[in-house]
Amino acid sequence: MQIHIVGCDGGIAPGKLTTCFQLSDSLIIDAGSICGGMDLEAQSKIRDIFISHTHLDHIRDLGFLADNMLGEIDRINLHALPEVNRHLKAHFFNNVIWPDFTRIPSPKNPFYVLNDIDAETKYGFGAITVLLVRVSHVVPSTGFVLEDQESAVVISGDTGPTDRIWEICRTYSNIKGFFVELAFPTALQAIADASKHFTPATLKKELCKFEKDNTPVALYHLKPKYAGQIREEIAALGNSVFRFLSNGEIVRF
Repeated sequence: MQIHIVGCDGGIAPGKLTTCFQLSDSLIIDAGSICGGMDLEAQSKIRDIFISHTHLDHIRDLGFLADNMLGEIDRINLHALPEVNRHLKAHFFNNVIWPDFTRIPSPKNPFYVLNDIDAETKYGFGAITVLLVRVSHVVPSTGFVLEDQESAVVISGDTGPTDRIWEICRTYSNIKGFFVELAFPTALQAIADASKHFTPATLKKELCKFEKDNTPVALYHLKPKYAGQIREEIAALGNSVFRFLSNGEIVRF
């Protein structure tokens, strides 16, 4: 399996791109930086996008992707929990924040098709299966377990301390890596707790739930203002399993 890290930052600043992982030419997880991190030719190949939750840094480029590709491709399927799709429809594609591309160019032939999917059910896309697992965030949100014939990878999604996704990952024997969010330094623990994100302190406690010793843990979603401080805290832990994702890299398992 290989994953193109289109964007992995937890906010916007020069050179920063928010969450977007490309699993194949046509399959994407989250849309924070599709247009900022992929050229027009690459955008034209997208057919399926999984949306973990509706916070802006994960859905922002859905609007611009529709602008770019309307008339170029027929449709894109948006896969998410039913409540996530309802929120997209009510608060984003509502003709107030953005034109309703779930009804444009016509209700019978929309650019975006909202596809409700169930948590903890495997969905196949070519050689890759995708399993959504609910995690602990301030809005309905999922992490992901991705699997092909050779390996499995766990993506935490936006979450604070949680349980179910780690319980499920223990049932897999072929997990080769974790992608785990890390948003704030420990000094902002109260903010992290209120917004349900990790700090180095809570991540250190969470690690024991993985039960996959020496499996690499790639960290992402750092808030730009605190990225340096977070990196220093992680280095101080002295745990060799941790590393940080970078925009544009391709991670192979």
